[in-house]
Amino acid sequence: MQYIAAGKFKTYKSAIEYLFGLERAGIKYDLTNISKLLKTAGNPHLNFKSIHIAGTNGKGSVSSILNSALIESGIKTGLYTSPHITDFRERILVNGKFISKKFITDFVNEMYSHIEKIKPSFFEVTTALAFAYFSKMKTEYAVIETGLGGRLDSTNIITPVVSVITGISIDHTDYLGKSISSITAEKGGIIKKDIPAVAGKLTNVSKRILSRIASEKNSSITFSDFNNLIRITRRKENGFYFTIEKNPAEYFFPVTGDYQSININTAIYCLKILKDNKGPDVGMRIFKKSLFRLVKNSHYRGRFELISKNPKVIIDISHNLQGIENIENNLKYFKFNKAVIIFGMMNNKNYTGCINELKRLKHPVIFTKPDYKRAAEPETLFSITKKDSVKFALRKNVKEAFELASSMTRKNDLILVTGSFFLVSDFLRFFNQLK
Repeated sequence: MQYIAAGKFKTYKSAIEYLFGLERAGIKYDLTNISKLLKTAGNPHLNFKSIHIAGTNGKGSVSSILNSALIESGIKTGLYTSPHITDFRERILVNGKFISKKFITDFVNEMYSHIEKIKPSFFEVTTALAFAYFSKMKTEYAVIETGLGGRLDSTNIITPVVSVITGISIDHTDYLGKSISSITAEKGGIIKKDIPAVAGKLTNVSKRILSRIASEKNSSITFSDFNNLIRITRRKENGFYFTIEKNPAEYFFPVTGDYQSININTAIYCLKILKDNKGPDVGMRIFKKSLFRLVKNSHYRGRFELISKNPKVIIDISHNLQGIENIENNLKYFKFNKAVIIFGMMNNKNYTGCINELKRLKHPVIFTKPDYKRAAEPETLFSITKKDSVKFALRKNVKEAFELASSMTRKNDLILVTGSFFLVSDFLRFFNQLK
């Protein structure tokens, strides 16, 4: 299908505003609309091989690691992730470069009448856009991250060469169910007949469910935590050194957090399966180089990222309880006298559990919200603190929250901004203006 501008949207700005306007349709958790969109677009998803990744936490990390490894092995590689932090085009990359504004504008113009007829969601159209771009750019492999769940996620229209399921915890309960069992079953829906699968660190309940699904699909499944190949040797504020198996050679991962060793381990097992199935052979030298270029190749940001010093300012996109529970160990990577946390979260998340975890850390917390319709109100977050309110404060936006945090900190202190992609995005827009 040739994407030739039909003229309705004259600029990228107008086209992207139209796309974001589709968010009003909410989440569509089925495959009907994406099937129609892709058929109209000539089924571009059939023109490249793919790796499909689902998980409550860790899927962005594993996706980014695999993307960088494939690029450095000389393969033209697409990466589709969500949401973005500062630029919509972060979601769709080919060999580390953003999708072109012209392609987005032309695609929206070409598909406009079909979009108006089908009434798809923002994510459904974005998924079709990504697949069309990967096809147009003649990518050999595309690393595809699910948006929500797995079984009925728009991305599950693909038949990958390997399926990957990272960590599983309670999240998106309105769509995926309220138990680990139901959520695991939904994410396990990306396992395809006769297609190998890899899973990260999971509960025994999740392992049993995924094993059953894999057996029913005649799919082999590898649980990477049965043999953890990664041993962390040294930690720094911008990442950690580690060894793989019994090899004494050290590798550097440019992101803090011991939990990232789980994601590296899962990615390595995925690469082994690709090689065993006559796919790319990513050697250890290439893998080491791919980690060095991880941020550049995958625009991998926001995972406990140090963006300023004196005081230290860290941005963290953790947006559920499992992510917030990692804060205590992540802070051990940094030297500081006092920490202040700026926190905001979406109203459909378990913010009560997250706030209870923040209470346990005993650092002052400033509640705020990003400029986004699904954001929980600071007053709502503050009300959960009850008698502990002396340690908590609230501000109506990130600018005021940062001003308060700055007044509370000195040169050797630390400010952590966490709780949501949207909060980090708002904060970066404000913070970058200060430079």
